[in-house]
Amino acid sequence: MIIWTRFGFLVLVIAFAAFLSTEWIVEAVNADQSYYQNNGWPKIVASVVGGALVSLLGFYLNKKKNERELVDPKTGEQMLLTTGGGHTFFFIPMQYWGPIIVVFGIVMAFTKP
Repeated sequence: MIIWTRFGFLVLVIAFAAFLSTEWIVEAVNADQSYYQNNGWPKIVASVVGGALVSLLGFYLNKKKNERELVDPKTGEQMLLTTGGGHTFFFIPMQYWGPIIVVFGIVMAFTKP
């Protein structure tokens, strides 16, 4: 089960797109269909690019917050209502997934299937 809030699902989409596009580009440039699987550096490049995109998008989306001050008409009590932000993937804010993706890419680069 995949758990996300708001645009948190983009963590998975962006990371997958980064790894897939890197594989396509590297294999097209080298004219070798197994180059990506046999070398570690393309996975590190893909994870750095994907992680950077996820972190930047996460910082942007979670920074935008709208605040409204509400007043209870009976008591005159004031309350601050904050909306926006809250873009998470598996309960972790999007911007923190960037380093996690980079670590995942480094682990992939140094392990053989």
